[in-house]
Amino acid sequence: MSAAGLQGLRPWLVQRISAAYIALFLVYLVMTTFSINLFSAANWRGWVAWPGHNIAMGLFIISILWHAWIGVRDVILDYVGNVFSRLLLLTLVALVLLGSGLWGIRALILVMS
Repeated sequence: MSAAGLQGLRPWLVQRISAAYIALFLVYLVMTTFSINLFSAANWRGWVAWPGHNIAMGLFIISILWHAWIGVRDVILDYVGNVFSRLLLLTLVALVLLGSGLWGIRALILVMS
């Protein structure tokens, strides 16, 4: 019993693409942090306020959340046998990830205003 799109190549591909984006963005962020001194709040806010960086940070947040969802979902589906427990855990994880995503995107929007 499997739903289309929940198993197989698509989640595997999303995991790999999101992992690559996360890694590349973190390398860019570390290099930028040390080259233009993003250690102060004012410099960090100015960096994130630039639209290109803001969009890249938004994509980073979405990539992390999507990557985490697929990974945690697969672990829960593989190791939690009870259907009710599985549904409860998946719902809790989805709510935490959704809340985290909304909080992160809200922070990015506030920086822009």
